[in-house]
Amino acid sequence: MQPPFEEPIAGQENILAYMREDCYGLKLMPEQGVSEPAEEGFTKIKVMGKVQTPWFGSNVVINVAWRFLLNPEGQIFFLAIDLLASAQELLNLGLVR
Repeated sequence: MQPPFEEPIAGQENILAYMREDCYGLKLMPEQGVSEPAEEGFTKIKVMGKVQTPWFGSNVVINVAWRFLLNPEGQIFFLAIDLLASAQELLNLGLVR
């Protein structure tokens, strides 16, 4: 898994620990998605939406995209989370300096 601004996280236990520690209280609001075939029987799925996070106040909503790569068995092989925000929006949230 590739979270924003962090190194990739590998392994079921490590991903679970990350989700428990860093994702508690997030409200995920998927809005639309697209799916397309990829090489060797894999499938690419991109879901765009918003995340409301308690980290920046209850009214802060961030645009995101979740990118999944499913293996031929339909299991998640890779997941990346992209922040879809301008540099100014990230500065306003204190995410970048």
